[in-house]
Amino acid sequence: MKIMSLLIHFFLFAICNANGQTIRANVLNDIDTSKIYLFYLHGQITIENGKGISQYFGVYEYQSILDTFSSYGYKVISEPRPISEEEGKYTVKLSSQIDTLLKAGINPAKICVVGASAGAYIAIDAALQVKNKNIKYAILGMCEPDTYKSYEGKELCGNFLSIYESSDPHGSCLKLFEDIHCKTGVQEIKLNMNISHAFLYKPYKEWIYPLVNWVNKTN
Repeated sequence: MKIMSLLIHFFLFAICNANGQTIRANVLNDIDTSKIYLFYLHGQITIENGKGISQYFGVYEYQSILDTFSSYGYKVISEPRPISEEEGKYTVKLSSQIDTLLKAGINPAKICVVGASAGAYIAIDAALQVKNKNIKYAILGMCEPDTYKSYEGKELCGNFLSIYESSDPHGSCLKLFEDIHCKTGVQEIKLNMNISHAFLYKPYKEWIYPLVNWVNKTN
């Protein structure tokens, strides 16, 4: 498993270098305070060669999603996560990298965490740890009817965008944000693509365009 994980990381690095993208797995020393930093956390699927395959939803176009975000000029930070790894490990790493950006003088409104499905749980857990109401967290296809109960009584901080598909069992997340006070804003978008959870498997314009517009609001 460790060898496979190293091969996946090497392949992703090679793809990013070959395409001249600004996609990295870590926050490095050359931090540019003029840029928007976007963390992308993929769903619970094994990523190989920039893609994943679901028997239910088809091809997860991980690399294409990263390239799409990078095309907007964002500093994109992402890495394939082995399914066997604990989410808590990535929550700690994400929180640490956000802290590094803040200490380097990055405007919190220029930091955005995009979590898809299982990745959205990591994003929300990071919001609990970082506790900065101006950092943006976009969650895609996360909430089942009782998801909000797991976060009752916890201090959730951030500026939140929820996107879900009307035909997906993972629906509205508004209950998750009802009783929190450490927030800049909450917005939710309901899509009607009739493709269930597969909506987040590709960089469809239906969710990419409104998400990008939301990310670009840095005031």
